[in-house]
Amino acid sequence: MVKRKLQIIVVVAVFVVISLSLLLMAALRMREARQFSQSYRVQTSTGTNYIVQLLETTVGKVETGCVVIVYARFENPNSHELALRREWFVLADSGGDNYLPATSGTQAPLIKLPANGVLEKEALRYAVNERALSGALALKIGHEHSVFINDGKPWTRRLPVGQFVTFRSRDW
Repeated sequence: MVKRKLQIIVVVAVFVVISLSLLLMAALRMREARQFSQSYRVQTSTGTNYIVQLLETTVGKVETGCVVIVYARFENPNSHELALRREWFVLADSGGDNYLPATSGTQAPLIKLPANGVLEKEALRYAVNERALSGALALKIGHEHSVFINDGKPWTRRLPVGQFVTFRSRDW
């Protein structure tokens, strides 16, 4: 009888430890996702205001190298239209290299925000070398504002040409 009670206690204790561990992991993942997708209010020296919220990051491999696509939500709280130059949104790697967003194809040089309006999902595409993925990547979202889009850990995944992976947190 004592042996049976001990077995039940051990099973319950194991169940509680596993449950608490899973809850902690889920809470940490949710916190990380919230930090990634928080809204950033940007004000330029000329008084232009806009709000940027990172939605997701896609990393992929193409024949010419690697691609990083950052999807963001832009909001214009002003009563007049805003035109943001795509070139202002520079991607910087930990090695000191800067990457300008592509402005070819469907990517116009200007991001136009209507008065008091929102662009729900705007893509910023960057052609980067593989070395850029070996450390931290930060996106410049304003003249004096940068946001890390990853956790700074080296990208160790080997993607075949044409494959892309999407993340909704900095943990990649």
